[in-house]
Amino acid sequence: MIRRLFCTLIFIFIIFSSKNSFSEIKTLYLHIEEPGQKALNICIIPPIFLGKNYQSTNNTQQLIRHFFYVIRNNIHFLPFLKYIPINDVIGGNQFKGVTIKDIDFRKFVISKVDLLITIGWHLLENGNIRIEIRAFDVYTPSMIVGRGYILNNINQVYEAANKFCGLLMKRLTGKDGFFTSKIAFVKREKDGSKNIYISTPQGYMQTKITDLKGIIMSPSWSYDGNFIIFTYISNMKHKLLLWCRDGRLREILVPGNTIISPTFDPNGNIVLSSDVNGNLDIYLLDNNFKIKDKLIHSWAIDISPDFDNSGKKMVYVSSRYANPNIFLYDFDKKITKRISYIGNYNTNPDISGNGKYVIYSTLTEKGHRIVLCDLDTLEEKIITTGPGNDEHPCWGPDDYFIAFLSNRRGKYKIYITTKDGTSPVLVDTGEEEVGSIAWSKKIEQ
Repeated sequence: MIRRLFCTLIFIFIIFSSKNSFSEIKTLYLHIEEPGQKALNICIIPPIFLGKNYQSTNNTQQLIRHFFYVIRNNIHFLPFLKYIPINDVIGGNQFKGVTIKDIDFRKFVISKVDLLITIGWHLLENGNIRIEIRAFDVYTPSMIVGRGYILNNINQVYEAANKFCGLLMKRLTGKDGFFTSKIAFVKREKDGSKNIYISTPQGYMQTKITDLKGIIMSPSWSYDGNFIIFTYISNMKHKLLLWCRDGRLREILVPGNTIISPTFDPNGNIVLSSDVNGNLDIYLLDNNFKIKDKLIHSWAIDISPDFDNSGKKMVYVSSRYANPNIFLYDFDKKITKRISYIGNYNTNPDISGNGKYVIYSTLTEKGHRIVLCDLDTLEEKIITTGPGNDEHPCWGPDDYFIAFLSNRRGKYKIYITTKDGTSPVLVDTGEEEVGSIAWSKKIEQ
């Protein structure tokens, strides 16, 4: 059965010696790049107290319960894992410990569970909680990931859960970044203004980073994760603002009345669309924020530039064929080519970091949908099905996950899918409507 579920079975022994690590055996690898990968069944045993005298406060119990919830919720975002409740396992929730010697793996095999997560915890003298969390390959049986964390507040719960799930995903797929990156999104305030918030891709630890009484559009991260560039509209005027990680906001003066879709290239330079010469063209700014070069110029409207990690490919929107369509510019070959043919109204392109794929929004008879274009074959396929409108897609740093906006439940909210078009998962950003989204390319350790 293990051969049917896994594309590759390898045995690598990895020993960790730090105080927050346990010995690990890496035994599994999932090829999620191959379409149709079957989901693995994963079960999580509720946290087990490992101390001698059980004494805890309401805060301690709340942190433990929330850690379990976050781990379980994180699994929900991984389409190649299917959560199996412990009550669906033969024998139910009856365990004395969290290590290999404490677990009867046979009942998990019979219950068709492939992966098992155990959580143990100690209450330290200073009131902190020490969490031990392990993931096991049920069929070997062996441990593939094990870590220990010290917790004393809710943010540490999120950070620890994300670090562990990031390690688990890395072990299983070779992919990294979903649980260790940030998203920035524009949220509508009650007074009608729009401001930028930062959170994890699941919506945890939301932080408001701007407090402006106007409209913010098109936020974009720098590749090092230290800056966000965006357009700010107030009193009918366009401004270019730069948010710095230390909290400062800086206005950048650029010629033109209309300044839209700013972004960064991999070298840290700002690229944007402006009507400097009366028409919206794409410009490159130098280190002093002055116009250095005109990258794209035509009689039409050229907007929404985006780069791959090498900086050799740039996608953008142009109306040179009457309707907006997606174009690719190759800086090495100095060649521009149209890559969108699936519809007549195509916008919001985003190129994967590896330069292999472009995603964009197309208008269909049933609303906007997200399209994936393979740049090697120029094959296009629609990867979302609505209902409502699916718009503004952006790649995660792993070139696998995709975030997009949809009003399928009324208000525009953030959803997460993959390049294979797996069932979208709603990101909890609160009640307010979301207007734009950007996913950082920086993977935080």
